[in-house]
Amino acid sequence: EGELAEIDLQLAVLDSSAQWNTVTLIQAGAGQFQHDFNVYGTVKSDQSVTLYPESAGRIQRVVVRAGQKVSAGQVLVELDNSVVQSSLAEIKTQLDLAQTLFDKQKRLWDQGIGSEVQFLQAKTQLEGLQKRLSTAQKQAAMSTVRAPFAGSVDEVFAKQGEYAAPGMPMARLISTGGLRLELDVPETYITRLKVGQKIALDFNSIGVKTTASISQVGDFINPDSRTFKVSVNLPSNGQYKPNMMASAQVVDYESNGLLTLPNRLILQDTKGANYTYVFVPAQNGLGKVERRELTIGVSNNDATEVLAGLKVGEQVVDRGIRSVQPGETVKSVTE
Repeated sequence: EGELAEIDLQLAVLDSSAQWNTVTLIQAGAGQFQHDFNVYGTVKSDQSVTLYPESAGRIQRVVVRAGQKVSAGQVLVELDNSVVQSSLAEIKTQLDLAQTLFDKQKRLWDQGIGSEVQFLQAKTQLEGLQKRLSTAQKQAAMSTVRAPFAGSVDEVFAKQGEYAAPGMPMARLISTGGLRLELDVPETYITRLKVGQKIALDFNSIGVKTTASISQVGDFINPDSRTFKVSVNLPSNGQYKPNMMASAQVVDYESNGLLTLPNRLILQDTKGANYTYVFVPAQNGLGKVERRELTIGVSNNDATEVLAGLKVGEQVVDRGIRSVQPGETVKSVTE
């Protein structure tokens, strides 16, 4: 049968009246291959906070305005704390008296004059007033909203004269420090990403393309979206703002020296087997079509790794691959 097939092919070459299906060919080759995917992320900041008062009271003074730069500890909003201040003044007066009485009682006690009970009473009263003063000072501090870190006041919600209460927003403070891009990555890639891996970022809104390294790979998979968190630290150069969107191109697999084929040349039969058609040349551009079963590896948008079934240098049918049959004689042409 093999000899007859070879004779048929030779006869076909000599038959000038025959009409053959024409195909173009592509040579199977090896080279560098990589797989990547794109995901979208949002810029987050560890120093982007909304500030609330710790106590209730009427807003006495709004010290800052939107867009203003502030330093850590600077007062932003003051509430009316006149009642607390009156209590502070009263406690300080009592504390001065208690301190004087204690000092006198101590001098007497050191000289062996007076009873121990009187000395202990004076000491207890002094210590009690000191604790009351510390508590009152903390209450007074709670009526003031201060900046927890240096940054910029993004928005001021407080208005002078309004009544404020815990849970009511006073101002939003933003700093350019501690910025990171958070990505939601499908769980299929959880074993392929590592800390320190380089990724390409595209901030389309500001026209910035850059590269960065993965700083954290999450271990928790969201049961609703089937994704896990990946974080990328961003420089504090003023370009990036909280809640800004960016796309990230992540290269999760690379190889070199493996044979690859364009995805369009890998076919699949009804049983799920992967195959392609190889051109076995004869003469005058004619040749036989041969089916090759393929073992494939990783695929990207353009090509697929071929692990077995094909050799480097063999000619694979390109244009016309879906219209030929195994064993068919075809004619190769150049596009």
